[in-house]
Amino acid sequence: MVDGRLDAEVVAELERVVAELSGPVCLQLAGLKSADEAGLGVLRAVLARGVTVTGASPYFRLLLGLGDPGEAREPPSRAGGRKRNGRRGRGRT
Repeated sequence: MVDGRLDAEVVAELERVVAELSGPVCLQLAGLKSADEAGLGVLRAVLARGVTVTGASPYFRLLLGLGDPGEAREPPSRAGGRKRNGRRGRGRT
């Protein structure tokens, strides 16, 4: 389980722990709150070596390239297809 912040100070520890494990490895990322470039880099590296992840937020799934192309969603459309004029609180124009 990876909790809290995954940054340059702790990536070596994650790499060491993953390297010591044998067999299929799965990282639980539900508790991951943030990651810097070093943290994302180590996650990408272990994913490339076959480690799987569970519990990753949609944001981290996107950053790690874990999204399924079949899950792509259309942006929400506005009712009636009207665009906002950028002014608030002034009623209709």
